[in-house]
Amino acid sequence: MTTTASQLPTGGPLPVPDDPGRRQRQRPRRGPAQWCAEHRRRTLFAGLLVLAGAVVLLGGGLRTTAPADQLVGDSRDAVKISEGADFGDRPTETVVVTRTSGTFTPTEAGPLGKELRGAYVGLPGVATVGEPTAARDGRTVVLAIGLDAVPDSAAATGTTGKQPGDVVGPMLAATKQLAAAHPDLRIGQVGPGSIDTEVGRQLDADFRRAELVSLPVTLGVLLVAFGAVVAAGVPVLLGVGAVVSALGLTALTSRQVTPVDQNTQSLVLLIGLAVGVDYALFVVRRAREERAAGATVQESIARAGATAGRAVVISGVTVVVAMSGMLVAGGMFTSLAIGAMLVVAVAVLASATVLPALLAVLGDKVEALRLPFSKRRAARRGSVDGAWGRLAGAVVRRPLVWALAAGALVAGLALPTLTMRTALPGVESLPRSFAAVDAYDRLTAAFPQDGTTVDVVVKAPAERAADVDAALRAALPRAIATGRVAAVDTARIVASTDRTVHVLRLPVPLQESDPKLADAVTAVRGQVVPGLEQRLAGVPGTAVHVGGAAAASDLTGWLDGRLPWVMAFVLVLTFLVMLVSFGSPSLALATVGLNLLSVGAAYGVMTLVFQHTWAEGLLGFTSIGSIAAWLPLLMFVLLFGLSMDYHVFVVSRVREAFSAGASPRDAVRIGVARSAGVVTSAAAVMVAVFAIFGTLSTLEMKQLGVGLATAVLLDATLVRGVLLPAVLALLGRRAHTGPSWVPVLHH
Repeated sequence: MTTTASQLPTGGPLPVPDDPGRRQRQRPRRGPAQWCAEHRRRTLFAGLLVLAGAVVLLGGGLRTTAPADQLVGDSRDAVKISEGADFGDRPTETVVVTRTSGTFTPTEAGPLGKELRGAYVGLPGVATVGEPTAARDGRTVVLAIGLDAVPDSAAATGTTGKQPGDVVGPMLAATKQLAAAHPDLRIGQVGPGSIDTEVGRQLDADFRRAELVSLPVTLGVLLVAFGAVVAAGVPVLLGVGAVVSALGLTALTSRQVTPVDQNTQSLVLLIGLAVGVDYALFVVRRAREERAAGATVQESIARAGATAGRAVVISGVTVVVAMSGMLVAGGMFTSLAIGAMLVVAVAVLASATVLPALLAVLGDKVEALRLPFSKRRAARRGSVDGAWGRLAGAVVRRPLVWALAAGALVAGLALPTLTMRTALPGVESLPRSFAAVDAYDRLTAAFPQDGTTVDVVVKAPAERAADVDAALRAALPRAIATGRVAAVDTARIVASTDRTVHVLRLPVPLQESDPKLADAVTAVRGQVVPGLEQRLAGVPGTAVHVGGAAAASDLTGWLDGRLPWVMAFVLVLTFLVMLVSFGSPSLALATVGLNLLSVGAAYGVMTLVFQHTWAEGLLGFTSIGSIAAWLPLLMFVLLFGLSMDYHVFVVSRVREAFSAGASPRDAVRIGVARSAGVVTSAAAVMVAVFAIFGTLSTLEMKQLGVGLATAVLLDATLVRGVLLPAVLALLGRRAHTGPSWVPVLHH
């Protein structure tokens, strides 16, 4: 006899059709969750030891990569040579004074210059004060000031001492006073100290705000989902514990194995809180369902571990597999992959061990501090007659129509991806409201040589320094011939104090995110470097490299080239994991296809929003006409992994209903109805956390936050609520069966 949807109960666990009481009488098969629940004190003590150890490890700090370690190719060699040389320089702050209208007259320039110098001479932290320099436009005067801090070259090699941000305070105060005294002038300053003070502190404040806001927002969503304070607090506790444990392990890895990218901590927080809460949410929700259906506390924990817990393990393995795609890319992504994989693995382990033990300790107290009206909502939850159940019923009745309609909509959202352009943005990606950014814009407009430059770096024996200098000067006409240099008379040749390294800085009138930058770099490498190398062929031990803005061009090309390989790696491994997990080649192939659609739609929305200007006022950014070059690769692995949370959970509930005797289409309706609530709640947590990152000041973080939030929202609604049920209905029994030689982990 086949059970129809109308014969099935509206909530709770699905019974075996021929014996409705059998499931309640049958003792669940013993598993890790039941063992941890029975040995709860031992398990919780072990978990606390791990957490305490992680805190100790985190106290030792992280060893982060140097900026040059994130670069690739020829430009990386150029930067390493430049950073390893001592140019006798000091960190320099530049005061920029611009008339709001007209030009400076000779009678104005002299007194202004004296006033400028007098404002900074003798200030704490100021080592040298230069002479005021007027720009050709007559509207701008600049003053270079050397700081009493660690030289740029020494700081790059890790030398300790006073950093620019430590000593620039008095100078910033003097600049502010000058600006107040001259309201008719625009007076500001830019340099490593002012940028670190204003931009760096603002970004730190942004991340602290995101970290502080994300926890109460997450707790609020869970309160609505569970209707009880204690039940809502359990996933938050697990999520925070997973993040802290993973950060400790990441710190140990950075000190013992390989240094990590400075953004690894933010990524661990972003991913760890999302998946940690989601995994705990799945298990706690299932345990409460089983308990409400009449199971004892121990039985409910065991059944939750055997169903939702197993789905979490499969999902976690798939997420880790997706994250490992960053290892294929290598370079700057290696350390990000380590942090992301660690936090997901810890979250899975905590959900499989610590969570059952914690639920066993709490028992029915997990329902404590219930919110008003929560019992009424709980009674309706999981009903096949609910909104999601009715939608799934409509989809499975006409699956082809729904699949084509929803597929067309998602594909339409993905279309703008074809016009996506990537770049590594520089200062232009920072908010124009920052005083240091405004000063930088005015400085580079008046003095292009202080803006974007393509640097030709030559390393040669000191005794041949005169030959190198002559060769670089002879290369200037070829630089002019490229048509890419802003003004050749502003090109500068600087030499290290030991005369072994020379740098020719060729200014280009482009931002680092400008698509024409790659052409300028190619022109210098193709038309300037060959002649220089030929002229220096007789100088032994000579190395010629191109750096500066070339670093952005090289890294962008490298990232774009790595993306197809990462995509292929993740797609193949995801297919294999799904095949082994559920035993159906058709389901595994459909999983890959649906996830590709979901990621494509996220790319399309991100391109539509950030490569154009229509959303600037809405989201508070200035479009630079491109997407951060590292974002597509990172988003692909993150979204492909995170979307598996919902996919595996929905498919698992559908498989349960099918295994209990429901027809393939009835199983889809039942599985979607019973998983919709938890998937919606989990998605709300992720969307809330990711959306907070969309409020940060930097353009790249806005793109990441908006892209991830949009993708999760689409994935949990349109893709999992419509497309997945339609595809499962079209596949029928093929979604649950496959070759006998394929091992099946999820029956």
